[in-house]
Amino acid sequence: MDRNAQVDPAAAPRGPGRALARTQFLLVGAYVVAVGVALGRAAAFSGHLYLPRQGDDATGNADLWPGPWGGVWLVLVVVIGMVPLAAAGTALVAVARLASRRMRSESVRWRGLLVSTVLAALVVAAGVSPPMTTLYTWLVD
Repeated sequence: MDRNAQVDPAAAPRGPGRALARTQFLLVGAYVVAVGVALGRAAAFSGHLYLPRQGDDATGNADLWPGPWGGVWLVLVVVIGMVPLAAAGTALVAVARLASRRMRSESVRWRGLLVSTVLAALVVAAGVSPPMTTLYTWLVD
């Protein structure tokens, strides 16, 4: 059997923006999960959901990340610290893509990329906000 006979020539080229939108959705999802895990871990010590800070009463002297939690801590620090930077980079690329004539001709993909870019911009804004800075400082402490 000829291997070339199995290739569908119509399926080869993919439209613009698909991988970029998926990357942005992945970054947003990872950031939301990481923030949720960090807040959940703080809530496990305090008994209620709150924004932890360095030296607070509930988590100030506790060993928050014992044993296998140490690996989770490292992932949270990397994700919460780096994803806003990656989201900013993808948002800049996406703005250029959104303005392109080729992308505007495909309205469904254009809208998907627009939604993912807005979400990425919200991650960037959240990443530099005082509450997220407090959460990140608590994690690193």
